[in-house]
Amino acid sequence: MHLSSITLKGFKSFPDRTRLTFSPGVSVIVGPNGSGKSNITDAVLWAMGEQSPVAVRGASMQDVIFAGAHGVQARAEAEVEVVLDNASGALDLPVGEVAITRKLNRAGEGEYRINGAKCRLTDVIEILSDTGLGKEMHSVVSQGRVSEIVTSKPRDRRMLIEEAAGLGKHRKRRRRAQLKLERTQDNLDRALDVEREARTRLKPLKRQAEAAELHARIERQVDEARWTLARDSAREARAALAGAEEAVTLARAAAEAAESELSTVGKRREAAEEALSSRSSERERLSSRFHSARSSAERIAMRLEAAQRTVSDLADRAARRRSSIERLEAEAESDTGDEGASERVAALQAELADLAEDYKSRLERELVELEARREAATALVAERAALAGAAAARRGAGEAAAEAARKARRDLDKAAELARRESARIGAELAKANQFLRANAGAPGGAKALADLLAASPGYELALTAALGPRMRAAVATDLAAGAALLSKAGKDGAAALIVPEAAPAGSAAAPPEGAAAPASAAAGAAAAPPAPAKSA
Repeated sequence: MHLSSITLKGFKSFPDRTRLTFSPGVSVIVGPNGSGKSNITDAVLWAMGEQSPVAVRGASMQDVIFAGAHGVQARAEAEVEVVLDNASGALDLPVGEVAITRKLNRAGEGEYRINGAKCRLTDVIEILSDTGLGKEMHSVVSQGRVSEIVTSKPRDRRMLIEEAAGLGKHRKRRRRAQLKLERTQDNLDRALDVEREARTRLKPLKRQAEAAELHARIERQVDEARWTLARDSAREARAALAGAEEAVTLARAAAEAAESELSTVGKRREAAEEALSSRSSERERLSSRFHSARSSAERIAMRLEAAQRTVSDLADRAARRRSSIERLEAEAESDTGDEGASERVAALQAELADLAEDYKSRLERELVELEARREAATALVAERAALAGAAAARRGAGEAAAEAARKARRDLDKAAELARRESARIGAELAKANQFLRANAGAPGGAKALADLLAASPGYELALTAALGPRMRAAVATDLAAGAALLSKAGKDGAAALIVPEAAPAGSAAAPPEGAAAPASAAAGAAAAPPAPAKSA
């Protein structure tokens, strides 16, 4: 191993980065006084961990930083890197070269690095201790060191000889070990003091621990009771929820039936309204015909009155003609020879007969026509009355059916709303119960609970829960040793452990021993006869 190179930057008289390379063997640095030869030796000592400013010829450690010169500005920190050739493996590092770097700024903050990695001064000294290098080592002979050795005291020369013999590192290690032993002894004394003080406080703490254990046991019992209450509440809530869901299902079915009936009634109502509309148009048509018939009857009555007046006039004319005829007959009898009078009488009689025949036929025709019109008007009025009655009956039936359907719909809406509210309330209670069950889930001692290992057939869940009761939270162990360990962990809190045998071979039906829980596949059958816990504390 030899010094391969040294790099200085900001150290004493080397403001800029300066690198010196050394070859194996003896290297000599020659120069005038004050050129910095001794500064190179100081740099090697300083990089290897020298802590005394006097050893590097300074009043303080910050004196190694370049302080400035004519035309050259002072530097803020000093840095020295020493590279050692480790081809021989003298250093206990798996590398060919070891670079030791030391930095120091004017604030007094410094750092050490080995091959670029930050380290402690102790690490640097430990690495160099086996090589005879480092601070206070005999391998570095500073200026004036020879005369100091010659004039030194016997004790100092002995220490120098021990360093040369390689005993210095062991002395330092012994010193560090002694310091560690002293610190350990101090810690032991403090621990003994703490132990004595703790012993004086042990009895009150023991009483407090017993009280805390009692409190914890009571809390566990309270949790057990709460869990049981929550389980019962959840069971009741599930039953109520099932009832509410069934009621909601029935209400929905009734609502659907009512909807269907309402739709049918609506269709019937629409048909009735259409029929009523057609009947209304028919009634209007019949009313028009009725008014027309009434007008015709009035006209016929007027014509009848006119005909009666005509008949009266004709009767008067006929009476006058008869009187004229009688007068003419009397004249004719008095004057038989008057032929002209006889002819006039005959003509008047013929005219009177024609008038009577014509009047009679006309009266008969008018009477027949008036009778036919009267019968048609009477039939029209009767038909209109029948149609109006039927339309009123249909409209009343449709309105009654619609009102009944509306009332049924309102009742169903109220029932559905009540069912929804009840379902929401039961769902909230069930959610609270499930939340409590989740918060208090698990078995004592951190083991799996029996409820986690059982699987009931559909429809047997409530029966299994009611049969097992508090044993649902019992811790399950696979053998007696595990059960005893669970009981010791659970403490005196009323917990239980169930011992489950190993699975029987395929095809066999080994019955579980007394105090053992049935496996998950037989959990539904075990609901009728729940297993007793192996041991309860």
